[in-house]
Amino acid sequence: MSSLQQISPEPIPDAIEKAFLTKLYSKMFNSAVLLVETVRAIQKKYGDEGVEVIHNVFKEVAAQRGEKMAREANSTTLKAFCSALEAGCAGSHDWHKIEDTDKRQAYRFTRCMQAEIFAELGAADIGFWLCEGDAPMSSAFNPDIGFHRTKTLMEGHDCCDHIFYLEKEE
Repeated sequence: MSSLQQISPEPIPDAIEKAFLTKLYSKMFNSAVLLVETVRAIQKKYGDEGVEVIHNVFKEVAAQRGEKMAREANSTTLKAFCSALEAGCAGSHDWHKIEDTDKRQAYRFTRCMQAEIFAELGAADIGFWLCEGDAPMSSAFNPDIGFHRTKTLMEGHDCCDHIFYLEKEE
């Protein structure tokens, strides 16, 4: 699942969806280039310690994003989190939902625009920071949501295997 058609209440002409996805890729690519060039410049001047500062900011921002998602969803259930996640991934990711219960949501992501872009830039190490945001984002959305993953496209695997689950009863 990834098509905008699947999250839109109205049919979207293919040409409009393609134009949207092309523009999305271009924006994501330009942002990634800026990030990679900035991180590499910081690394050159300040070494790994400077890079770690930026890396930590990424984790903090992911948690802030989870808090914002919870406020906007007006619900902190696991399903509300996964609905927001799916809406945010529409168009830029391909996935299949493997498990769909109130206590457990499992996905197999088979395409990630970000992984493609960072691979093209030779900067999957920086791109992986985006992947690392999944855990702090989900726990900031609801501290009872746990997260597990063993593979990522960003690291060159065939998929990302996301499992979100409730650690406690709601």
